[in-house]
Amino acid sequence: MQHRPSSTSPAPSARCPECGAPPVDGLDCWGQLGAVLAWEWQDPELFALHFVTVASYNLQHPAQFTVEALAGLKRAYLDHLDRGTPVSEIRARAGAGAKGTQRVRKPQEDQHPVLRLFDRTIADVYQPDHPQGAADRVRAWASAIRHQLAADSEE
Repeated sequence: MQHRPSSTSPAPSARCPECGAPPVDGLDCWGQLGAVLAWEWQDPELFALHFVTVASYNLQHPAQFTVEALAGLKRAYLDHLDRGTPVSEIRARAGAGAKGTQRVRKPQEDQHPVLRLFDRTIADVYQPDHPQGAADRVRAWASAIRHQLAADSEE
């Protein structure tokens, strides 16, 4: 479940219209995610956080997902962060729920990004030419999102 920019994605010089992340080193937030994911191959600690990285990004880009898929992603994310549910179990649950004709992504014409500013975004994780410490930055990003989700549920 990864965000793939449409032909209407902003130019890399603009902030993301959904998460508000600024461009970094000429990369929009999608490009920054790709760079961080590329670092995973050289960093086992970061690779172990792959689910957290991708889920964090997707939770900050919800316009592409159905309401049901987004709710499932939030549950899985919180289960993993709060209860330590293994990613293998999360994948098994997602696989069982995705059988048949169920879709997780909305049709392109139904995707309407709404800007929501976050305390941290992928731009706080991606530091050009500095993959060292990226795992700690992913954990800090996830913690900020976790706190924001808690605040949202109290509203």
